[in-house]
Amino acid sequence: MKKLLFLMSIITITSIVFSCSKRNDANPAVDTHIVTPGPKFLAVKVVINSSCSISGCHVSPTDAGGHSFETNENIIAHGDHIYETAVVLGNMPPQGPLSALDKAKITDWISAGGRLTD
Repeated sequence: MKKLLFLMSIITITSIVFSCSKRNDANPAVDTHIVTPGPKFLAVKVVINSSCSISGCHVSPTDAGGHSFETNENIIAHGDHIYETAVVLGNMPPQGPLSALDKAKITDWISAGGRLTD
């Protein structure tokens, strides 16, 4: 009887340990690595894709000052630089300054925090 009780205790403890350590992959919203970009960031990304990350400009680390804006991470990492050169100084992109609407999109995004989720 003691052996049976001991065996049942081991099985119960093992079951609890494994059930607590199992990851819930059925619900992707639980995964903290999945983040939906916010509307302000998405508006800026459209501006970047059409005006900055084009051939000869910010498409590789060897182009245009060594900044590639092809990934969300790089856009976020250089948000202040993008704001400074394209909005404040107005000397980017080289084909001519951004429209007032595009400058406002960048300004709104930076003012909100310059994050992916903004």
